[in-house]
Amino acid sequence: AVYQRRVRGNHATDARMDVFCIGLWGKLQKSYIDVRIFHPGAPSYLPKAVKPLYREQEAQKKRAYGKRVIEIEKGTFSPFVLSTSGGTGEECGRVMRTLASKIAIRHSNTYRESIEYIRLKLRFALLRVCLVSLRGSRTKIHYTPISNIDINLL
Repeated sequence: AVYQRRVRGNHATDARMDVFCIGLWGKLQKSYIDVRIFHPGAPSYLPKAVKPLYREQEAQKKRAYGKRVIEIEKGTFSPFVLSTSGGTGEECGRVMRTLASKIAIRHSNTYRESIEYIRLKLRFALLRVCLVSLRGSRTKIHYTPISNIDINLL
C-alpha cells in the first residue's frame, strides 16, 4: 500500500503574506508578517481564556504559512495577531518592540517615543481599514474617453 503524506500549510503559488521586510530580525534577512484580527467576544471563543486564544491564532498562522516561508521563501515568519479588544499576541509584541528599537536607533529617538509612534500609526491604519470596509472608498474612478487616447506610438 502506498501512503501519501498529507501536506500542511498554504503552498499555493499565489499565497502571500501581508507584510514583507528585510532586516527586521537579521541583517539582509527576509521577514514575512501576516496579520490576523479576531474578536475574543465571539460565541465560539467565550468559554476560553484570552491568552490561549492569542497562542491558538498564532499557531494557526504558523501552520498555514510557517513551513512555506522557511522552505520556499527562505525567510522568517511572524504572525501579527491583534484582537478587537485592543490586545496583541506575543509575536506581535516582539515585532513591535524590535521595530521600535531599530527606529529609535536610526532616528535618535527614545524607545518610548518610537513605540508610541508605531502604536499610533497602527491605530490609524486599523481605523482607516475599518472605515473603508464600512462605507467604501471615496476615491473616484477617472475614465479617459477613448477619443483622447493617442494610439500612434511612433
